[in-house]
Amino acid sequence: MSKVLVALFITISMIVNAQVSFTSWTNSYMQVNSYNGNNNPDAYTVTFAANGNLNMPYWKLSAKLKQPITSTDGQYTIPGNKISFQPISSTGQAYPNPTPSLAQIGVPPNVFLQENAEVFLVPQSNAPLYNMPATPNGYYNLQLKYGITIMGGAYLGTYPAWTRFAAPVEFTAYDQYNNVMGKISHTFEFHIANLTGTPPVTQEMSLKVNMNAANGLLEFNSMQDYNNGTSVVYPSGLQISTNTNFQIKVKSLQSHLLSNIGNYSIPVSAIHLSLQPLGQNNQTVFPITLSTASQTLAKGNVSQTTIYNYDIKYFTLPQDEQLINAKPTEYSTTLQYEITPQ
Repeated sequence: MSKVLVALFITISMIVNAQVSFTSWTNSYMQVNSYNGNNNPDAYTVTFAANGNLNMPYWKLSAKLKQPITSTDGQYTIPGNKISFQPISSTGQAYPNPTPSLAQIGVPPNVFLQENAEVFLVPQSNAPLYNMPATPNGYYNLQLKYGITIMGGAYLGTYPAWTRFAAPVEFTAYDQYNNVMGKISHTFEFHIANLTGTPPVTQEMSLKVNMNAANGLLEFNSMQDYNNGTSVVYPSGLQISTNTNFQIKVKSLQSHLLSNIGNYSIPVSAIHLSLQPLGQNNQTVFPITLSTASQTLAKGNVSQTTIYNYDIKYFTLPQDEQLINAKPTEYSTTLQYEITPQ
């Protein structure tokens, strides 16, 4: 997932936020006994805690694969996007209202790890960390539990039995200003046992936003950039691998690009996006205008495993009225790319 950081300015208030602590723990070991993969519904638990008055909207929680998922002997790797997190439960203690549910927070149902990039377990919470206790220093606690899944598939048969893998993941909590509230690393272990059953004939699909494009930056340096439009191209920014007909989609996780120094915003529809295939046929690309709806960027037809590479281009239109009154500062949103069968 290509991403840029998101921040909001909160208007002056008489409320002074309590200091929020960020802690987490794991059940990090998983054994894989079949080609169906496996799931641990109690893999990762994170806690936000504080004492006293608290009103923190738009907080975020990310996960970043710190290095490839490598076997202990260094001979094998598991692709990062074979591992995903699923929200299980939300519990806690607050006053006067209960802590928010997963639906109220707006938690994605399944988040795949991606090499070289942060992915967001909570992209931007729709519910604040909120506590107005009846007594001084009243306790607040929000606990989120996540499961972890290793995808099934014939690829599991490429590893010798009893190969052990380590996946070091760094979790980071951000406040509404994009300040880091806490950063904790955990290592998850996957132990490939003697696999039962027959290797399935499955659709194999993967997508990777390369390091050079993981943080997109579109700059306006002069009035000419507004008059003519501006653009940036990330060469070979996106790579996919697939053995079936595919479509690549993208959406913005927020409706506006938000400023990092004030309560300013720009509609995401001011930004346009296109993919440029690099020397491959049997596919069609579709330039799009960003929105919160998932839109198709490219489609292709294949019958055997094929790797496709794309340049990513972000651009604006000449004299776009959505940009003329924008205050000079940084604006940002989070994009989510996905590949699906068609």
